Amino acid sequence: MEILTPESMKTRLPFALDWTVFLTILALPVIHFCVSKVALSLAFKNGVTVVWPTAGIYLAAVLVLGYRIWPAILFSELLINSSLIYQNIVVSVSISIIDLLDPLLVTFGIHYFIRHYYFLNRSQDVFKFVGVIMASPLLTTTLATTVLCLNGIASWKEYGESWWSWWTSIVISMLLVTPALLTWSKRSRLLRQPRRLWIIEFTLLLFLTAVITQVAFGGEYSVEYMLIPLLAWSAFRFQHREVTLLIVIMSGIAIWGTAQGFGSFVRPSANESLVLLQSFVGVIALSTLLLSAVIHENRQAALELQQANEELEQRVDERTLELKNALQELQQTQFQMIQSEKMSSLGQLVAGVAHEINNPVNFIHGNISHLNEYTQDLLRMLQLYQQRHLSNDPEIQALAEEIDLEFLISDLQKMLASMKMGTDRIRSIVLSLRNFSRMDEAEFKAVDIHEGIESTLLILQHRLKDKPECPAIEVTRDYGSLPQVECYPGQLNQVLMNILVNAIDALDEVNAKRTYQQIEENPSQITIRTAVKDVQWIEIAVADNGPGMTQQVKNRIFDPFFTTKPVGKGTGMGMAISYQIITEKHGGKLECLSTLGKGTEFIIQLPIRPLLCNTLARSRDRTF
Repeated sequence: MEILTPESMKTRLPFALDWTVFLTILALPVIHFCVSKVALSLAFKNGVTVVWPTAGIYLAAVLVLGYRIWPAILFSELLINSSLIYQNIVVSVSISIIDLLDPLLVTFGIHYFIRHYYFLNRSQDVFKFVGVIMASPLLTTTLATTVLCLNGIASWKEYGESWWSWWTSIVISMLLVTPALLTWSKRSRLLRQPRRLWIIEFTLLLFLTAVITQVAFGGEYSVEYMLIPLLAWSAFRFQHREVTLLIVIMSGIAIWGTAQGFGSFVRPSANESLVLLQSFVGVIALSTLLLSAVIHENRQAALELQQANEELEQRVDERTLELKNALQELQQTQFQMIQSEKMSSLGQLVAGVAHEINNPVNFIHGNISHLNEYTQDLLRMLQLYQQRHLSNDPEIQALAEEIDLEFLISDLQKMLASMKMGTDRIRSIVLSLRNFSRMDEAEFKAVDIHEGIESTLLILQHRLKDKPECPAIEVTRDYGSLPQVECYPGQLNQVLMNILVNAIDALDEVNAKRTYQQIEENPSQITIRTAVKDVQWIEIAVADNGPGMTQQVKNRIFDPFFTTKPVGKGTGMGMAISYQIITEKHGGKLECLSTLGKGTEFIIQLPIRPLLCNTLARSRDRTF
């Protein structure tokens, strides 16, 4: 045997122990009693009511709260029907059950045809709603009219009129009351105008409505058509809450005025007056709801179109940015390929020129030593011959005086020494060119960093030395004791070249605005410092006392195609390529420190053995 618990009871009887149902049971009878008294007070002389508001209230309650509140509806109907309307208990129970079926059947039809309870946003849903509320009460109206006739409350002769009155009161109630209540169950997503203007405009609309309805249904003037512009105004300018409220107000005044015998709908026959009034109320309600739904659809379509345009603009911006980045990457790749090809061609050219120069220079340099030995031997022989035979031959003495033999002997030795110094200089330049290019080294190799720095400085010597317009740029070397570093020597020399050339360009830019004396008093300086950072890293710092950079320039110094030089004097790729060489190809760091007016310093940090550093870093990551 199953034990009933609150949970099992709630599962088997969804309305049990539900606070919503409990509160609805308390509230619905009170609401039903009040609106029934109002509806009965507005009944025609034959006792027929134009609208029965509780039908619309029940439908709105079931749509919002669900089928679970049917006990509250049944309790409300039984209580009010037995105490206020019908004296016969059988009629009260029968009509109560029939009245319960109306909201349940209409709700089922709305869920089946519309799929959601809020039908005011779409014109086709409004049409479906009207169709459902007109079709569903056909059965209940027939049952209710039959019950009334069977119990003598209505005459069989007036069955048709009774059926029509019951059906129209239900339909008009659902058409007027249900939309007005549903608007308060859903929050509007569309923004309205500023609150102060909204209050002023809506107050003016209510005032005009009151004036026209008072004239139309409180006097003898047929000006009901003047309400149509006001309803259109409300549909265009306000949301569903205001529109449905205005419909209820207009309909209420029209019903009250006609019931009191005022207005153009009053006829000698009560049924004729009823038909005219219900037609007017139904037409203005349906037309306004349809117009409001169409306008809401247009607003929603405009909002969705605006959102789609914004999304499209965002996608276009994103796509444009992606294309821009792709184009920039493509340009950078193309430039790097061209630059690499240029550097490769230049390296091959430098290596070839160095080789071609080196061969004859080595030949000359090697023969100079032999020439020096031969010359010394000849000079010793000449001195010996001069000591023994020169004094006895006047012709030889005359020739010696003519050629200044003593000067020739001393100057010949100096010439040989100068020639040797020249060939040594050429050999060192050729060696520097070969060290700088290193095109034959495509893999990591342990090299002397200082050797690469000196090779680069030697190549740039023509820009560092003294010129007629300005003194030489002073180069200060602060070298630490560095181990050999595994790197791509040619690429590292390219980075050093880019940094040193930029430093020289910056100093030349400042010197162009100073006199020779001013430069001597405050000479241009480049300081190159090397040191071991820790056991695994070395540091190379190149500093100048040039003009420095602004923060904006410093932030973009490593961006591709960024340059502060005039057009044609810089591509803007030198520092970008240098940054890529240091960070990506060597696993190092390249940092720029600069203060406007105080100079610039580039700091290069390189791992001594990159493969070992990567292995240790991965080991630490696994440890932590």
